[in-house]
Amino acid sequence: MKTATNLFLFLAMTLLAACSSEPKNGSPEQKEERAMDEAAECDPLVGEFRDLMADYESALKEMIAAKKIDPNGQKEFSDKASDLSKRIKERGEKALGMKCWSEFNTIGQTYGTRIAKLGMEVMMMNGGMEGLEGMDPAALEAMKKVMGQ
Repeated sequence: MKTATNLFLFLAMTLLAACSSEPKNGSPEQKEERAMDEAAECDPLVGEFRDLMADYESALKEMIAAKKIDPNGQKEFSDKASDLSKRIKERGEKALGMKCWSEFNTIGQTYGTRIAKLGMEVMMMNGGMEGLEGMDPAALEAMKKVMGQ
């Protein structure tokens, strides 16, 4: 269950680190599409992060549909996402520019929520809440908040 714990720790950190600086106009779908398009124009790391998060979401959906969990795949995505997020944060808002920094945060919020929900489904397939034993209490609370529990 170390993989599930790592996944949710990463997601909790990503969600907590993300700020809500996106414009309030437009539908959620329009905002998301705008964020994805603008991220493509940003620093290549932000575009790479966007693509990785989209692939991560797709991989989790495929695991759920196949009812087959790939812990190594989960760990690989989690590690890559954590590494990219760390590298982007090291560059910071000043180096990336406010627009690009905002897009990074929007991508983290958008995909972080989706991945947390899918990760919870995967975890339930793999033994339920028992899989959360030993998880950091703050990360567990953040995950439950994302899940609406």
